[in-house]
Amino acid sequence: MPVKYLMYINILLKNNITIHYDIAKELKTKKQISIARYLKQTIEQNYKKIKSVDMKFNVPALKKDMESKTSLVMAKAFKK
Repeated sequence: MPVKYLMYINILLKNNITIHYDIAKELKTKKQISIARYLKQTIEQNYKKIKSVDMKFNVPALKKDMESKTSLVMAKAFKK
């Protein structure tokens, strides 16, 4: 799933430290690929220390894109 649909991610470590990353804010200045690389690197580095991961999705944007892409596919499939 593209990073642009995430609003933020909280990584809770076993020592009760939370790593909060505000993706919606970062998307204004950084590219999706750099954010995805950073998240992957952070999770890989702290893999054994992670207790839980909480992600907040931008559901309205995801729903809007899914509906528009579904409409496009359906229009192509049933084009006369």
